[in-house]
Amino acid sequence: MADISALISKLSTLGFNDPPVEHAAVDNIQQWAEALTGVSGLPSKYTLTKTLIFKPKQPKSEPIAPVVVVASSESETSSKAIGAELKLKDLRFASDDVLTSIFQTAKGSVSPFALAQVPKENIGNVR
Repeated sequence: MADISALISKLSTLGFNDPPVEHAAVDNIQQWAEALTGVSGLPSKYTLTKTLIFKPKQPKSEPIAPVVVVASSESETSSKAIGAELKLKDLRFASDDVLTSIFQTAKGSVSPFALAQVPKENIGNVR
């Protein structure tokens, strides 16, 4: 993951100017919601999100083509429905190897910012 100050600077250039907030490390959305209950400086209204990375079934001769889904924590995210919409077969959560080699992240630490870590030679394969 990129240095937090560089990330905050980049978000600022994109018009996101709210000050960052900090909370304890969490492993899931429920823990995230709980961790935010005691944090000051949050906007009065915000939405928790989940980021999922899938790998479709594909020939081994093809480059890995992961699928990144960012959704509201409240939304249904059926891999079968997502695969059907994208015309991909057998979507499964990406393995630890895919997460580390393509996104430089680990299970439990996936966020939309992982897209910034994808090497140039792989970015064209990410959906």
